[in-house]
Amino acid sequence: MLKELRREFGLIFLIPKNIYLPLSVFGIIFLIFLILDFDESLTYGSSFIASFITIFIISENTFKEDYAIGYIEQKLCENDNLVFYLLAKYLANLILVYVPMTLLAYLINGFSNEYLLELFFAYLIMLSTLSFFFNLGSAISIKRNNSLNALLIIPLLIPFIILVEEIFVAGKLIPNLNFLMAYFVFATSFINYAIIQILKIQSK
Repeated sequence: MLKELRREFGLIFLIPKNIYLPLSVFGIIFLIFLILDFDESLTYGSSFIASFITIFIISENTFKEDYAIGYIEQKLCENDNLVFYLLAKYLANLILVYVPMTLLAYLINGFSNEYLLELFFAYLIMLSTLSFFFNLGSAISIKRNNSLNALLIIPLLIPFIILVEEIFVAGKLIPNLNFLMAYFVFATSFINYAIIQILKIQSK
């Protein structure tokens, strides 16, 4: 596990654009909506749209390079656990990309002071869940090199999008945070299990 973490952190630090590019895309899209001078509720909506587009863009290359150089195939041949591989990728992005994105969203738009920690946590869970689903799309399209195939998983996100709207736009945090956590647990378990099986099939 530590070996995988060192590798993923090293890959991100060796290529700085893996950090500043998603943050730049997120900030630019977010600021565009703010310049358009939407009201507060739509500003929260713009935050989700900016997150949605940013996570979609960065997920495109989640497995592409590792597949191209044969790293995934090597791990399968050595019977290494792909769970640690996926976990290391997630933790590296969580610390170096998702947490800064959440701080940027707070600095630009702000969260309700009454539920500041809860909203901060919910925003991180939202970004994490989005990443799991788009990584599934990335795994599906790894051979065809067509990121548009990732759009096939968007129907699975419809209930999730409704939850996010209820939390960040309607302000109904307490009754919906548990449902958001349930969606996160579903994505963490079933979606990542599906990713592992698809990577095994794609590497044959």
